[in-house]
Amino acid sequence: MNDATTLTELIEANRTRPHRITYLEGENQTREVSFAELYERSLGILYHLQRLGARRGDKLILFLTDNEQFIDAFWAAVLGGIVPVPVALGISDEHRMKLLRIARRLGKPFLYTERRSLERIGAFAAQAGEEEVYAALRERTFLVDDLDDISRAGSVQRAQAGDTAFIQFSSGSTSEPKGVVLTHGNILANCRGSTEVAGFGEHDVSLSWMPLTHDMGLIGFHLVMFANRVHAHLMPTELFIRRPLLWLGLASKVRATILCSPNFGYRHYLKVLGERAPEGLDLSAVRLIFNGAEPISVELCEEFLGRLAPAKLNRNAMYPVYGLAEASLAVSFPAVGAPLRTITLNRHRMSAGSPVELVPASDRHAVRLVSEGKPIPYCRVRIADDEDRELPEDRIGHVHMRGDNVTRGYYEDPEANAAAFTADGWLRTGDLGLVHGGELYISGRAKEIIFVNGQNYYPHDLEAIVQRVPGLELGKVVAAGVRAREAEIEQLVVFVLHRGTVA
Repeated sequence: MNDATTLTELIEANRTRPHRITYLEGENQTREVSFAELYERSLGILYHLQRLGARRGDKLILFLTDNEQFIDAFWAAVLGGIVPVPVALGISDEHRMKLLRIARRLGKPFLYTERRSLERIGAFAAQAGEEEVYAALRERTFLVDDLDDISRAGSVQRAQAGDTAFIQFSSGSTSEPKGVVLTHGNILANCRGSTEVAGFGEHDVSLSWMPLTHDMGLIGFHLVMFANRVHAHLMPTELFIRRPLLWLGLASKVRATILCSPNFGYRHYLKVLGERAPEGLDLSAVRLIFNGAEPISVELCEEFLGRLAPAKLNRNAMYPVYGLAEASLAVSFPAVGAPLRTITLNRHRMSAGSPVELVPASDRHAVRLVSEGKPIPYCRVRIADDEDRELPEDRIGHVHMRGDNVTRGYYEDPEANAAAFTADGWLRTGDLGLVHGGELYISGRAKEIIFVNGQNYYPHDLEAIVQRVPGLELGKVVAAGVRAREAEIEQLVVFVLHRGTVA
């Protein structure tokens, strides 16, 4: 990648390059957009945003489903020094409530969306008593439907590395969302660190179905790929959900070298595939399949690789990684081309601060964790106890990080910032894990641990065990710790959504 210090410099350098982005809408429905066309379209949209009154430093909520519309608007904001704020557009009232909560927190943001979505927001706001927030937002809304002329270019505003590039909000349908503030410098440090380890380049072809409102979709499979002039293919998330087999069919067709999916995606694909063989696929070009964004199942990785072996998928292509929005995505990557590295621990010896006990895979208390590699360049990781003191290898503790890619904090949220950072400047990720052999292993979320009879249990570990019961549907199991009123201890409760009779 080039030596750009801001996203503005990046797109200006790329506009003269003969590269493109491909938007996939179906098996034979594609649209290719050159980097030059992307730049010109973004300037045209910027003109309309500036006519509406958007200026440097203003916030622009992106509430869109279409990948091409999202990318165009994102870069329009970047070129104008406007701060894009991606918000997932779903069909439920939870998504609309999140949007209104974010709008209230941002003060006077602008909104870029479709007329149909705006009407639904208005109807929901009336029901929820949020008419005032909606009215202010409506006055500062630009509708994609009205974008009929982009022949006039907006005025480019130069950015500095320390300027805010965009804000990534957490889920906030039931509470106040937290906005992770990422600077141009944060994002480009992440791009460079990721590239130095994974070796992205113009020889690569990527394919992603992850939503662009998610950091893996936006940063990992758009910005990182754009920075390296990778030929990126973007597939609508909804299309993958409806037709998961199309994902690898398209990967085979375009000779993709880089793919991605969280655990859910592999389960969904295998469930729909069923007992069939993956016919007509040639995945021999795939060198990396990023696996992250949720707890990684070793067993699922192995099953997926085994089932796709007839399609010539390299068994060492699975690439388990650790990251989060606060790190501009990437924290640690394993070595490229290495097999999955795992350890097997006694699940009853995984308390924070305590040394772990390695056991054979056959042990009845065994739990397998997969290595998520070493910290990428420009990022550091430590494991700490409850008092923020660094722990040695082979002890479970809190995962802390710091580096050029790490956020400076949450948007106008001093309470969250005070809780997030240690006295010596490390960011608390909220995850638990350990370092073994110099590599990071994540065991779970600290706040989700269930305490029963003096033992610590990780919900995703328990859910994986229950999921092995024949007849249970994918993703229909939830484990939780419940404390009855007046009770002093938690009890373990497992919820199973099941259609049919119970024996």
